[in-house]
Amino acid sequence: MSDVQWLQEEFPDRCVCVRVEASEQTRSQRGWRFTTGVDDAESECGLDEGVKFDWIIRNDGADDVLEEQLEGLLALIKAREEDSNTQNSIQLD
Repeated sequence: MSDVQWLQEEFPDRCVCVRVEASEQTRSQRGWRFTTGVDDAESECGLDEGVKFDWIIRNDGADDVLEEQLEGLLALIKAREEDSNTQNSIQLD
């Protein structure tokens, strides 16, 4: 959480907070098994509450759906970059 806060404070115009999710069923099919002390640790769950994500990607196995989500994310990043460049240009003038 502290890393996310720092990045958002230091780079508010350039930071894009992205969460990638998959259902437990999908994760299990990929070989994931819940391990007490690991999967319930702060490093794994610390961002489940209190974080405003700019983009959430569902990664449940459908390549075309994933591709569409990634294209949307890239569009968001490009728009933020253009906004940042415009603001920098205005400040230089």
